[in-house]
Amino acid sequence: MKKTLTAIALVLGFGLFSAPSFAATGYVVNGQAASPAEAQALAANGVQKGNWVVNGYGIAPADHASFETRATAETTSSGKQCYYVLDVLLCD
Repeated sequence: MKKTLTAIALVLGFGLFSAPSFAATGYVVNGQAASPAEAQALAANGVQKGNWVVNGYGIAPADHASFETRATAETTSSGKQCYYVLDVLLCD
């Protein structure tokens, strides 16, 4: 009986002290492997595994072109200073 109680106590103790691991979950944030906290936050928000950009504006898929890339292409073709605001191209 004493061995059974000891085994149960060990199993419960290991279960309480082991936190769920999000380290190797398939999340990539801003070009780097997601930290456990980032992976947990993404999973809590219902985000699918994959490449993501997280910044002050929120969470976005990393496979979309950045705003600087699109604005640079527009700037070189027209000679004007252009930038995007909320996906709307504005030129000076």
